[in-house]
Amino acid sequence: MKRLISLILLIFLCFPLAVFSYAQTFDDDRLSDEDIAEILNEITNEGGEETAYIVIPEDFTPPVRKAETFSLLLIGVDTDASGIVGRSDTMILAMLNPKEGSLKLVSFMRDMYVSIPKHGHNRLNAAHVYGGPDLLVETLEKNFGINIDGYLAVNFTVMVDLVDAVGGIDIEVAEEELKPLNGILEYYNYLNGRPEREGRLEEYGLCRLTGLQAMSYARIRKIDSDYARTGRQQRVVVAIFNAMRKMSLPNLLQVIENYLSVVKTDLRLNEMLYLAKEIVSLPNVTTKYLRVPVKGSSYSTIKNKAYVLLPNLKKNREVISEFLYGAPVLP
Repeated sequence: MKRLISLILLIFLCFPLAVFSYAQTFDDDRLSDEDIAEILNEITNEGGEETAYIVIPEDFTPPVRKAETFSLLLIGVDTDASGIVGRSDTMILAMLNPKEGSLKLVSFMRDMYVSIPKHGHNRLNAAHVYGGPDLLVETLEKNFGINIDGYLAVNFTVMVDLVDAVGGIDIEVAEEELKPLNGILEYYNYLNGRPEREGRLEEYGLCRLTGLQAMSYARIRKIDSDYARTGRQQRVVVAIFNAMRKMSLPNLLQVIENYLSVVKTDLRLNEMLYLAKEIVSLPNVTTKYLRVPVKGSSYSTIKNKAYVLLPNLKKNREVISEFLYGAPVLP
């Protein structure tokens, strides 16, 4: 069941890409519940017996959700170890509002010093170490007054194989990023017993990056700030998404199957199908961004011999509430 749920979740994440050719067969821009069920069955049968374990139950009913929005926490764990363990390096809340046709993204900085339930005060990314995604969700909700419907956690280091599997990604590499990118790449080669200069990026500008180059780019951290590093990680994620759009359905499903083990989520099947239906039905989506702590709402200091950001929780709650819900935070 866990394997089935993970596969359907990954299909949901790639759904707007995988079903494009199928969507052309419908006259209306929006897909009905019956259309979604038909597409799922077509995807099931695309690979023959090898994908037969994706089963749509006989008593399947289209997903129904009364709430106008759905909030999904995207968690990236930057570690060399296998699995999804360690500190959460990337934390982005994605809120979809199908009625408005909007997607709002809130990035939470990992160094914020906050209260972690039953663990005192620490950096926000420590919550994932103490209690995994569930405790991280609880910590964010408690400190920032938000509601999180579900989470998706992945190990950020899998991008090496994933980027290569989708044929590389296009990234605009700045001149000042080229040297540190290659430095990280050479160190990674050294640790893995390969020639240090193997796979170096020779020029800056708009480049087609390999998996190793993309991972090295995303890990640049000393030339500017953690804010800039977060931006690089976001650009890599978007570029992977764009690369997957160009893949054929059989190849895309093969990539999905290969990466089942790196996904951890608490989403239920009906929630996945609801999100898939709403996403492929939207003709246009307006995307807005917010970074927390918001400008002028925090200061840096040292706690327990470590650099941290002390956020003004009241001010951040107010801005987040207005951004996500269009209303002042409740007392």
